[in-house]
Amino acid sequence: MKRFYILIVSLLIASETNVFAQTIKVTTLDGGSVVTELTYGIKVNRGSSLRRTWVVLNDPRSPVQLKGVGVLTRYKSNGGYSYIPTGSLSAREAISAIEVRFLLFDVFGEHIKPLSGDEVTEILANKPFKVEEIGSWRAWESDVSALLTVVAFVGHVRTKTGTIWRYNSGAIEKELNKIRLKVTSGVLEPTKEK
Repeated sequence: MKRFYILIVSLLIASETNVFAQTIKVTTLDGGSVVTELTYGIKVNRGSSLRRTWVVLNDPRSPVQLKGVGVLTRYKSNGGYSYIPTGSLSAREAISAIEVRFLLFDVFGEHIKPLSGDEVTEILANKPFKVEEIGSWRAWESDVSALLTVVAFVGHVRTKTGTIWRYNSGAIEKELNKIRLKVTSGVLEPTKEK
C-alpha cells in the first residue's frame, strides 16, 4: 500500500512539474518613445528619453505565433487617447478565431490593466495576419503617460477543425516573474470592453 501512495504522489508531482516546465519563447523589442503627440505641438511625457519595451511570449505548443507585437498609444482630437495593437501573427494551421492578450505595466513595474482582442475570421495557415485587425481600446492620459512595458501573448485559438487551444497561465506567470513584473491574482484575465 505504501508503494501505491508513493506512486500517486510521484505522478502528481511529475504532472504538476510538466505543466509549468513548458518553455515559453520570450522576445523583447523596442516599443518606441514614451512621448505621445497630441495636437498643436503638445506632447505627453515631453522631454522624456524613456523607451517602451514590448515583450512577446510565444508558447511553442500554440497553433499561432506572434511577431513584433506590441501596443502603440495615439491621440485623436475627436476621440481622445487609444491603445492600438501592432505587429503580426502566423498560424501553423487554418484558424477560425483568435484572442491576443496584452498586459500593460507602468514605469515602476506595476500592472496598469490587461487588454484582450478577439478576431473571429478565417486565417489561413502560414499567411501573416495584422494584429491591428483586432481593434483598439480607449485609454486615459494618466495610463498613457505611465505606460512603459507591454507584454503580449496568445490567449485562445479556435482552429478550423474546432479544436480550442488555451494559454498556460502558470508558464506565463513564471516568465513575468523572471522579468520582474509584478503579477497579482487576476492580472492575466482582462475585462472585456463592450
